[in-house]
Amino acid sequence: MPPWQRGLVGVFLAMALLNWWGVTAGLTRWLNDAHWRWQALVRPTPFPQDILVVAIDDKTLQKFGRLRYWSRRRYAELLRRLQQAKAVGIDILFAEPDEWDPQGDAEFAHAIRRHGRVVLPFHQWQGRTLSAREQAVTRHLMAKFPKVDNLPLPLAYSATFQPPIPSLMDAACALGYADVNADPDGIYRSPVLLRVTEEGRLLPHFTLAIACVAQGIYPLSSRALHPLSLAAERLDKGVLWLRPIARRGDQYVGLGSPVPTVSFADALTMPPEKFAGKIILVGETATGTTDIRPTPLDNGLRGVELNAEILANLLFLPPARPLPLTLQWLFVLLALGAPLVLYTRFPVKTATVGALATLFIVIAGMEVAFWWKQWLPAWGVPLVGWLSATLLMGLQRLAEEEAQKRQIRQMFALYVAPEVVEEIVRNPEIAHQEGTRRRVAVLFSDVRGFTSYAEQNPPELVVRQMREYLTEMTDAVQRHRGVLDKFIGDAVMALFGPFLSDDANVSALAVLTALEMLERLKRLNEGWQAEGLPTFRIGIGIHVGEAIVGNIGTPQRVQYTALGDTVNLASRLQTMTKDFKVPLLVSDEVRQEAMAALGERVVFDDLGTVNVRGREQPVRVFAVRRLETHQEVKLETHQEVKSDVAAVHQEQA
Repeated sequence: MPPWQRGLVGVFLAMALLNWWGVTAGLTRWLNDAHWRWQALVRPTPFPQDILVVAIDDKTLQKFGRLRYWSRRRYAELLRRLQQAKAVGIDILFAEPDEWDPQGDAEFAHAIRRHGRVVLPFHQWQGRTLSAREQAVTRHLMAKFPKVDNLPLPLAYSATFQPPIPSLMDAACALGYADVNADPDGIYRSPVLLRVTEEGRLLPHFTLAIACVAQGIYPLSSRALHPLSLAAERLDKGVLWLRPIARRGDQYVGLGSPVPTVSFADALTMPPEKFAGKIILVGETATGTTDIRPTPLDNGLRGVELNAEILANLLFLPPARPLPLTLQWLFVLLALGAPLVLYTRFPVKTATVGALATLFIVIAGMEVAFWWKQWLPAWGVPLVGWLSATLLMGLQRLAEEEAQKRQIRQMFALYVAPEVVEEIVRNPEIAHQEGTRRRVAVLFSDVRGFTSYAEQNPPELVVRQMREYLTEMTDAVQRHRGVLDKFIGDAVMALFGPFLSDDANVSALAVLTALEMLERLKRLNEGWQAEGLPTFRIGIGIHVGEAIVGNIGTPQRVQYTALGDTVNLASRLQTMTKDFKVPLLVSDEVRQEAMAALGERVVFDDLGTVNVRGREQPVRVFAVRRLETHQEVKLETHQEVKSDVAAVHQEQA
């Protein structure tokens, strides 16, 4: 399986697990909450003054006593004060008759009917067993709602609802269920405001019923008009994506705008004109109330205040909606696809930079969607996808690169100096592992008379001296950034040019290496001679030109080496050192290139041209000596070299 396919499978598995554990949804909720808080901080939205909460607060309870002991005449008295209000929602359940004042229900029902724009809530009880009377009342409640066909709305079971007492239910202009659904973390962000029963009855939430009445869409019991006309623009399959702007009305410091609030006790003494044209919500805010509805801005918001915020979203605020599916998929594909492609095609560092740039683009796109359009991205999906793809693909590619580095170290540690190995590890492209044409200088050296030496001496001594010799020769090659190609018995083949820049003077490096090899051999011979051991003489040949360099061999066995005419000629020059009786022989190409870097530090003695087997053109060859030593060379030695050269030319003729 290709790496990107393994990565893709791993990403999907990681995303599935993180989604199952709730990480993705939790991240989305947390980031959306953070954005709403930032918006409330830098761009606060005033709470609509057309909405007013009449609060049953501590002041009201101190004046009238606990709510359960109130006569419902008090609500009737309040409704007389609210006669000019556009709509009134009383956020209190009246599921049982008034046991303290039997006439209170009748007076309250009369006040509701006379006002004409009062909405009452009913409650959903899960697992409730209904008596026959309660079943009849519930059926009466359900009959007030219109039937619809095939609407994609959340399902509600009619038998679980407990309506107000019949007299109040019939007097109300509209009814709605009071239950509000929280997210798994207990925060209210996306309440369901429209449901459908198993019988196809369309049930509005309490706040949606109030909004309909405020907009003149009533009575709902006529079945002619229903909340679909208002819900079409604001709801997403029955769900309102809440734009949180509210904090508690009695909280003077905090994020959000305080909900306009007046005490129930004060409202009873205020002139009716104070409530003209307003949407009124009546509910509990007293200390100790259990009706707490946390939101992203206020974790102590009361139920009636949350209903006020929902009304503000329905009627006055620009709608907040989920990010369109097309854009969401675009962000997800970009967050997932970019790391998969980048880590497949580029090194880890480059791919990581590209992946971070992709993350920036995705986040910037979602930020623009939120701040410009108030679209709510599913932040968690692209972010978790990006993190999974980046980590999995990055770790996979990192493991591959580490394996490649180990392979390179194992392959080249025997050939080149440690610092060159690390350079190859940092930049594997310079290794040309597949074989490439490159200009290189090739050095061949060979021990003279090695066959006789090996025959005349014990194997243990041969091994010891060869180890010491090859160690010194290897150090000389690596000291000048050469590549130790191979040992061929007693012969050494080295390359200069692989892993070096194109402007490196490879001929000069090869010549300096050869001269150092001769100097190291001289020191070795002195030590061996002092021990009474045999000494070595070597011949070195160098040529420069193009060759095929790289891993060459079969699938079962490969070696980093060089092939071509350049290699062959260097080997021939090494062999010709015997004929010319010089330790170091180079071609004219080597001389011309090396002199540009070495100047007069070395002397190139022209030995003329020679014919090389297998080549049509003769080759001009030069012996090489260090400048500081050539003045001390005896004249007889020069004469011997010239005589040897003449003999070679005579043989070739």
